[in-house]
Amino acid sequence: MKKSVKSLLTLLLLLGVTLEMKAADVYLLTDQTINGTVGKYAVPSNHKLKNTSGSNVYSLQITSMPEGGFWFRIGVSGWSNQMQPTVNDAPLTINEEGTQNPTSYSIDSDCYGSSNAWKVSYTAGEYEYLTVNVDITEGSTRRVWIEGKKKTSAGGSDEPVAQSTDVEPGYYLVGNFFSEHNVGGDVNPGGDGAEIDYTKHVYFKFEQQKDNIYAFSIPACLTAHAQILAVDDYGNKMVYGPGRKFGLHGAKNVTALPATNGTVGTMGETPTADCSLLVGSATLAEGNNYWDLETRNDGAIDDDGMYTFSFTLDSEGKPSGWQVKHDAKTRVSYILGDMEGATAQPLFDKRVSGGDTGRYSDNNVASLYFNGRNKYWCIGYVVNNVNSDNAKEQYDQAIKATPDIHVTASVNVNHDDNSGTHDKLFFLGNGGYPYNTSDKRNKVRPNQKPFTLNLYGIKRVQFNANKGDNDLAKLDDSYGMSAEIELKGDNNKADFSITTMSMIGDAVGGTYDAKTGKWDYNSKAGDMEYDANERCFSLTISTEEEKYTTPHYFRFVANHDAAQNWGETEVNVTNKTGLARHRYDGADDDNHSCMAGDPNDVQHRTTARGETEADSEIRTDILWNRPAGIWRIKFYPGLDMGGNDVSYYTITGTKVVKMPFTYRVRRFIRTYSNSVAMEPAKDNVKVYAAYMYEPPTEVKDLYSQGTVYLRELQYVPANMGVVLVGEVPEGEVPAGGYKDGAKVDFYLKEKTDGFADKYEDLWIKAAQYTNDTWNNYLKPTVSAIDKLGNADTDDKGTILHRYFGLGNFHSTKYYKETKTGDDYIGFFRFTENGKSGANKAYLSIPANKTVDGGVGATYGYIDYNGQLLGNVADTNNNQSLAKMAVIFDDEDNGGTTTAVSEVKMDTADADASFYTLQGVKVSRPVKGVYIHNGKKFIK
Repeated sequence: MKKSVKSLLTLLLLLGVTLEMKAADVYLLTDQTINGTVGKYAVPSNHKLKNTSGSNVYSLQITSMPEGGFWFRIGVSGWSNQMQPTVNDAPLTINEEGTQNPTSYSIDSDCYGSSNAWKVSYTAGEYEYLTVNVDITEGSTRRVWIEGKKKTSAGGSDEPVAQSTDVEPGYYLVGNFFSEHNVGGDVNPGGDGAEIDYTKHVYFKFEQQKDNIYAFSIPACLTAHAQILAVDDYGNKMVYGPGRKFGLHGAKNVTALPATNGTVGTMGETPTADCSLLVGSATLAEGNNYWDLETRNDGAIDDDGMYTFSFTLDSEGKPSGWQVKHDAKTRVSYILGDMEGATAQPLFDKRVSGGDTGRYSDNNVASLYFNGRNKYWCIGYVVNNVNSDNAKEQYDQAIKATPDIHVTASVNVNHDDNSGTHDKLFFLGNGGYPYNTSDKRNKVRPNQKPFTLNLYGIKRVQFNANKGDNDLAKLDDSYGMSAEIELKGDNNKADFSITTMSMIGDAVGGTYDAKTGKWDYNSKAGDMEYDANERCFSLTISTEEEKYTTPHYFRFVANHDAAQNWGETEVNVTNKTGLARHRYDGADDDNHSCMAGDPNDVQHRTTARGETEADSEIRTDILWNRPAGIWRIKFYPGLDMGGNDVSYYTITGTKVVKMPFTYRVRRFIRTYSNSVAMEPAKDNVKVYAAYMYEPPTEVKDLYSQGTVYLRELQYVPANMGVVLVGEVPEGEVPAGGYKDGAKVDFYLKEKTDGFADKYEDLWIKAAQYTNDTWNNYLKPTVSAIDKLGNADTDDKGTILHRYFGLGNFHSTKYYKETKTGDDYIGFFRFTENGKSGANKAYLSIPANKTVDGGVGATYGYIDYNGQLLGNVADTNNNQSLAKMAVIFDDEDNGGTTTAVSEVKMDTADADASFYTLQGVKVSRPVKGVYIHNGKKFIK
């Protein structure tokens, strides 16, 4: 086979036939399930590798993979044979992610066939994702290699993630709902005590309805205390409850409310002494204003069902009127992921006969988004058989948690069900195994580790409390409970196998080419994050006025694939109603404002939009209907009971944004920009501009180091690039401190008053800079720039500016390869493929003193390559990183400074080294401020 393939290639060359590799379609061939989709050993397959670099290297990121390993070959369109190893089961060792020169790869440039396969092995749950890479270039560089990113404790590790005390903004129904018999530890999040604990089990988030009403449903069989926890955009918390201790229990006496299918509360009513409005308190304690729930499953009327708690907001935006409504016909359970901040997804179930007293179907179904690597518990309370005569072992286990549990009277009348309900909730898992229908891994029970669904995308999942396993329900710590998880419909459908979700269009900066008018589906500028708290994809963007006054459009796009998108629904486009309203705050009542109370429905499509107005498909683009400001877009892809698309989105304005800062060399730091002026929401964030670049006194080699001077500002002006530095309060630092690369969210808010008259007034130390004029070398990228590069040039190819990104030395590829040099914060030269993300900034320094009207002559310029590696003459294409130091002006003060030239180097000193103000050791001090033997010196 090897000779015949070589002969064929030789013949093609002799005939003048060339193989255009860049246009090839490359596939991973396997018969196993990858990213939630079953593959095949044929071209084309269901797993296509992507080429985004313009080279012959193709890649596929695998986020959902078989347990323990998989086998594969590579197929290329137009090739008569597949790429395979020389021997079957040839192992491919997984390289660390980002490896430039992998230590393990397979060079099989002349081995083709369909009998062998590479084998990739790993420990189940070890990796967050793997990346298969293939270089199909003819010759010795043809190779296959694997890279992987291992999981961390926050990314779906084997240990459940504890509920964070830093609860996301919103409204939550809190209470002591969970049974003390949940074991906790590394199995599940544990149980509750006699009173509400406001730092755990904050899972039940109210969902906004129309007319500014918020609602959430819980089982009516619970005995518990309940309150409303409100968390604002700044992380401040308030707890609300009824004005007096208000009984909510079944028909134990004539005053107990609500009655079967009835309501109680103050919504729409005048408060009375017996029934007052909600009372709020900044002290997180029960006090006397909580709802006292007592199970309705009392053996008498026994109408069970569920409660829906609702409330409205008053004119000041505070919870006010409230209502609790009973529904005897509906039952609710939940699925909860172990992601940080995840909230419970309700699954509803209806009675199938007998009105308010018939049995339930137990077919609790919901469409959920799965990312292939996190784990999930079901939250349940139903015991499928509590008949002490014919299910004694199960009954004996059940009464350990609920001594008075009994057969649900309302359904036992017809003798078609012997189920009962606990008065507390349990976490149900399958022991920590990936879901499948063998070995009882589709059965769940209390006090087992969460299960993994090796799926990626929107899938329909059913939780059935009466299809468990009786033998499992008899085991200790099961408390009589066992249920079943079942995947409904075709869960291998490619059209809902979502690995990434993005907003693409001319309404989203960085995702289209203004010159050609074409949308860039490969752009990551509009990538959305999955919000486990809201159970949706979300993106916060800043917009300028032009995107509102002149119509701009977008779509939601899965996997950066133009043929996997959501646009306006076809029926609405035809009827011209039910679309996104032209002005969200206008009077167009036939269309949607796209706000939380009036979301806009969208429709999934498997065809790409048109490129011209004449194309009928372009009519389904979604209109952007917001003016300048900060907007949060939430996209909720979903399926109904029949598997039909029921996706929708909302757009809400915000004055406060939560921004992740990265921990680098003992400080949290990032670049930032916005289309509106912003200021720190708290006093733990500082703002800096890059005032000046000072080149080294003498450029000796590529290691010569310049210095960037940062000046602290009062706030972030609109459309200006800045550096932000955050300080975490001492009491919030985790045990053991932070590690480099850790991320913590800090808050900024829109500035509405107190603006400076001129830029010079922005400096915190403006009084000391009276003779200085404004300069800032940081350039804003309010909208992402995917193709920035590392320099710009004039028409003759002369470099005008060199571009740098903020980071730390030990995060660079150079350090990862050499492992030499102390760490420090600095600006590092972009590669020729450099990019700058949305709401960020980059450093742009003139390449000579005449650029931009001679600004470089005053504030510094860099006329040499200044890189750590590479040929001096290779100034344009070298992809190594330039090195700079950073001086913060607010740290360049206080105390007496001594010139370094006056310091005598004393080898007897405990440490005669010099350190920057950032704590970085230097071998030779240049101009700046340094610490030596605990004292401050200046050169």
